[in-house]
Amino acid sequence: MTFDQLFPVFLSTEAPVPPEPMSLPFRFVGGFGLDSKTVGIILSIQGAYSLLINMVLVPAILKRLGALRLFRLLIVGYFALYLVTPYLVLLPENYRMVGIALVLVWKCTFANMAYPSNAILTADSAPSHLALGTINGVAASTASLCRAFGPTISGILYSIGLRSGYSGLAWWCSALVAITGAVVGLQVREPRSHLLNTTVDDDAEAGFALEGVRG
Repeated sequence: MTFDQLFPVFLSTEAPVPPEPMSLPFRFVGGFGLDSKTVGIILSIQGAYSLLINMVLVPAILKRLGALRLFRLLIVGYFALYLVTPYLVLLPENYRMVGIALVLVWKCTFANMAYPSNAILTADSAPSHLALGTINGVAASTASLCRAFGPTISGILYSIGLRSGYSGLAWWCSALVAITGAVVGLQVREPRSHLLNTTVDDDAEAGFALEGVRG
């Protein structure tokens, strides 16, 4: 959510004139200075790519890895996306669009796999079908709360960063939040319903094998 709000602003931010002094790896200020039309085209391409991988890539990987394993893989590496993004302004002019494309592919791929994995794990963790409404309601309310405060806080941090000479401030704070989320997410265990289904399947296979021996 923070990425979706920050990235268009980041693309449209003008580089300071004259350039401010840099002190890498953290102190630098920059932006791409793209016009609204170019930013809109980039976001449209992002939407088309998201639609494509949701139809082709996400179902196949979910089926192969399972929701929990895929979720863990994604949250471990998600923070790196926020660490890397602000450094795109340091790329040579000829490679900036390539950097933008790679970051957008990275973000869209991770996000479009994380959301369904999270939804599946949330639904499968319900103690019963009667509790699904309450659980989904709490999950939707929490997501709405993040949508309300995430862009506001990240926007304030981005503004502070530009004024203080650290344009990556909002991104790096988001990376810290992502690390915290990863620590919590790694505590998630396989839903009990999956374990029960696995046990039932194993018992059924054992029963069929025993019947075969008797036969």
